[in-house]
Amino acid sequence: MRSLFTFLFAAAIGAAAALLYAPQSGKKTRKKLKKRAKKMQLELEAQTEKGLESINEWKVNAEEFVEDAAKKVNGSTGPAFS
Repeated sequence: MRSLFTFLFAAAIGAAAALLYAPQSGKKTRKKLKKRAKKMQLELEAQTEKGLESINEWKVNAEEFVEDAAKKVNGSTGPAFS
């Protein structure tokens, strides 16, 4: 996962450098950079949200597993932890 972020970061830096050396006005270049940065921000936020959802789902599953295991060990049907 880290290598993916490293690649995306390097690609963004490369794209920014390419835009800075492109034959267009500074105003257009800044506008393109802002637009691209906003798009990347929205994509990163969406990926972060997906990741958090996955983590929360994993947490709930782990809690249920531990609770079921504790019930089997204790032989009770009440709460696993008091």
